[in-house]
Amino acid sequence: MTHQEKQKEQSKKWIASAFFTLLQKKDYNAITVSEIAKKAGLSRRTFYRVFSCKQDIIEYMFEEIFPDYISAVNELPAKKREYLAVAIVGFVNKHLEFFRCLKKNHLDYLIIDFFDNHLADGRDSIWERPFSENDEVEQVFLMTISVEHYNIIRLWLELYHKKTPEEMSKLIADALALFNHFQ
Repeated sequence: MTHQEKQKEQSKKWIASAFFTLLQKKDYNAITVSEIAKKAGLSRRTFYRVFSCKQDIIEYMFEEIFPDYISAVNELPAKKREYLAVAIVGFVNKHLEFFRCLKKNHLDYLIIDFFDNHLADGRDSIWERPFSENDEVEQVFLMTISVEHYNIIRLWLELYHKKTPEEMSKLIADALALFNHFQ
């Protein structure tokens, strides 16, 4: 990595950190690029060198935490749908404040967008092969998984203060096991 690339990456980290700090205190729509840049100790010009808009910061933050999702799934005892709930709840719990901020600001729809765009990469890291030989079937399957992930995350965000991660994982795993009735 060149010195310039290192600087760019460091600027992204500072901007993302400043943005997240602001997002915890203010509404997304009330946060300005100038405010983010100032909080990061950078200029607006630097902001626009590394990001084109605030939503790009969220995408960057997702990309930064996605390896934790991959690790959580890879640590499962078996790659079964029922176990996936454990990985998702653990992943969200690790980044709970980030997901809470998205929900609070009505940005949780970005979760689906992110998983739609990245689950194929995750699949390659976890399963090392496509789920289907048919690309169209594969795409629809991954989109379905994205929606399932989104709903699990939304449910956990609603219940995290009422249930432990273990209780939530069990609840979701038991519910997902009901899909066996369709086989």
